Amino acid sequence: MAPFTWNGELRYAGAVIKDLGDFSAIRSPAKCAARIGQAFSQAFSSVDIPREAFQSLPEIDRLDAHGIRRIFSDGVGTWAKGMISLDNRLQGDVLCLRPSMIKFEATSAQIEICGAGFKPLPFYLNRQLIKILEDLGVPKQSFLDLQNEAVEQLRITAENPINAGYYLQRNLVGKSARLPWLIRKLSYIGMSFSDDSFLRDTHELEFEFNNPLGIMDETDYLEEGQIYCSVQNEKTGMVLTGRVIITRCPALHPGDVQYVDAVDVPLQSPLRSIQNCVVFSSKGDRDLPSQLSGGDLDGDLYNIIYDDDLMPTHLSKPADYPAVPAIDIGREVIRSDMTDFFVQFMENDQLGRLSTLHQTLADQKPEGVFHPDCILLAEMCSTAVDFSKTGIPVDLTMMPKSSNVRPDFQAPGPRVLIEENIRLEEMDVPEEGEDEDEPEETAPALRYYRSEKVLGKLYRAIDEQDFFTEIQRQSRSPSNPQSTGLAEKVWEYVQNKAALIQYEHYLGFARDVKEAYEDNMIDTMLENSSHPTHFVSEVEVFAGALIGKDGAQSKRQREYSSSMKEKHDRDVAYTVHCILQGEEQDVSKVEALERSIACLDVAIHEPRTRARFGRLMSFTWVAAAVCLKEIEKFAR
Repeated sequence: MAPFTWNGELRYAGAVIKDLGDFSAIRSPAKCAARIGQAFSQAFSSVDIPREAFQSLPEIDRLDAHGIRRIFSDGVGTWAKGMISLDNRLQGDVLCLRPSMIKFEATSAQIEICGAGFKPLPFYLNRQLIKILEDLGVPKQSFLDLQNEAVEQLRITAENPINAGYYLQRNLVGKSARLPWLIRKLSYIGMSFSDDSFLRDTHELEFEFNNPLGIMDETDYLEEGQIYCSVQNEKTGMVLTGRVIITRCPALHPGDVQYVDAVDVPLQSPLRSIQNCVVFSSKGDRDLPSQLSGGDLDGDLYNIIYDDDLMPTHLSKPADYPAVPAIDIGREVIRSDMTDFFVQFMENDQLGRLSTLHQTLADQKPEGVFHPDCILLAEMCSTAVDFSKTGIPVDLTMMPKSSNVRPDFQAPGPRVLIEENIRLEEMDVPEEGEDEDEPEETAPALRYYRSEKVLGKLYRAIDEQDFFTEIQRQSRSPSNPQSTGLAEKVWEYVQNKAALIQYEHYLGFARDVKEAYEDNMIDTMLENSSHPTHFVSEVEVFAGALIGKDGAQSKRQREYSSSMKEKHDRDVAYTVHCILQGEEQDVSKVEALERSIACLDVAIHEPRTRARFGRLMSFTWVAAAVCLKEIEKFAR
C-alpha cells in the first residue's frame, strides 16, 4: 500500500493494519494475510455495536464414530436483530459470537455487513455440477430441455421491453445507471429501447434454483438430514418441503451432492423469522455443510435443487479430507513473510489447471467423476483451495497424467478442428518422469474430439454466431426499426412534462459532469483492453461484459468483466450522486430535476467526438434515467 494522507496525517501500511486489530497471535503468513484481507471486504453498510452487547456462545460440536471433532456451528453466531443469524428469542441488542467466528482481536466494535438474505439469489448450473449430476443418473435430456428453455427466454427479451427490463435487473446489468427501470419506463411512455442501437446492443451483450446462505438451527428443532428454507422476494414467498438436492460450489467429488428433507417448522418457531437462508440441523454424527465440498457457515452459499427432472437416481458417500494445519513459523508474522508467501502463491496456485484436468478426465473416462483419477483430483483441488489460508501448496507429483486430447466443449472457439475418429483408449499418455511442463513451442498441439457426454451435447446444441445474429435480426425487423431519434423523443417528452422548469443556469455544471463521466469511461475502456493498441467498446463497459470475437467469453474476459463492472458501477453511482445533489449537496427535488434536465440537454445537443473513441453515447442514457425518474417524483 502506498502512503496516503488522512486528516492531515501521513498514513503507512503498518499503522493502518495496527488500527484494524491485533494480528500478533497468528503464526502463519498465509492466514495472517487472509485475516487482514477480511477487513477490506467490500461492505454495503456497517453497524456500531456497543461493547456490552457482545456475548459468547459455545460451539456446537461432537466427536463422530471415528473420534474426529465435528463443529456444527463453524463460523455462525446469533443476533437479536438483523443478520448474523436472527434469533428473535434474544432480548435487546445482543450479538452472540462463537470461538470459530473470532479471527483476531479488533480495535473497533463496528460490524461491516458484506451480504444478507434480502432476496433469493439465482443459481446457475456450471460444468462441474452438470457432470456430477449426469454421473449420478440425471438424464441428458433434462439439461438440454433447461438450456432450450433459457435460450427461448433470452429470445423473448429481445422482443418485449418489459421482459428485457426484468432480464437486465435479474442479471444486474446497468443497475447503477437504472437501465432496467429506464427500459420499462420507455415502454410505459410509448417508446421502445430497441429503437436505439446503443441500448439494444447493451441488452444483447449480457447472456448467462435457489442459492441461499447457510446457518445453523439454534432452536434444536431440525433432525439429522433435515433443512429449513423459506424463500421470499418482494412479491411472493414459499417454504421448501419434500426431498431436495443440496450442494455447494465448487463441486468436484460425486459426494458433494446430497439428498436432504426440506421441512416446515411450527408457526411459533423462531426459524419463521429467517428468510432466504438454508438452516442446517445441529444433530447427527457429522455436520452436513462439511460434507458439501468442505463447507461451513461463515458466509458460504449453498445450492438447492427441487426440480424433479434433476433428481439423481443414486448418490455417493461424501468426501472426508483430513484437515490441513496452516504453516506455523513460530513467531509473529512480519510484512516480508506475507510478501514472500504472496510470491509463492502466485508461483504455485494450480487450482485452475487441476479443475480443467478433472473436467477432461471425467469426460474421457467411462466411470466419469467416479474414476480414481477424478477422485484424486477432487482432493488435490481441495488442498489447492485452502492454499491461500494454510500456505501449503498441492503436491503436483500426485497429479494424474493426461494426453494432448481434449473434448470439444473445451475448445477456445468455434474455429478449432474437431476430429471425428479419435479413439481415446489409444491416446498416448506421458510416461512417469516425462516433463509435461515443456514450453508451448515444443509441446504437442492440442487435439479436440466430439464429446458424447452431456457437456458436449449442450455445447453443440447452440451455434453462438447464428444465435446472436438471429437476435439482432429480430430486434432490427421492420416492426422495430433502427433509429437515432429515440433520445430526441425522450427530450421532447421531458420538455412537455417540465415546460416551466428553468435549468439553463446548470448547463456549465452539466458539461463538467459529462466530461468527468466520459473521461472515466475512456479510462475503463483502455484499462480493460487485452491489447495495448485496442480498447474495449463503450457498450461492453456499460453492460459489464467483455465479449470475445465469436460471442463467447474467455476465462480472462470473465475475470476482467467483474472488476470492470465494479469500477464502472462506482463511476455511474458517483455521476448520479452529482446530478441529484450537485456541488452544494442540495437534495431539493426541483434543483435535482433542473440539474438532470441540463445534463440530458448537454448529452443530446452538445455531442463531442473524441479522437480514437468517436462519440460516446452512454451518458445520454444515464442522464435520461435520472431525468425521467425526477420528473416522475416531481409530478407526484
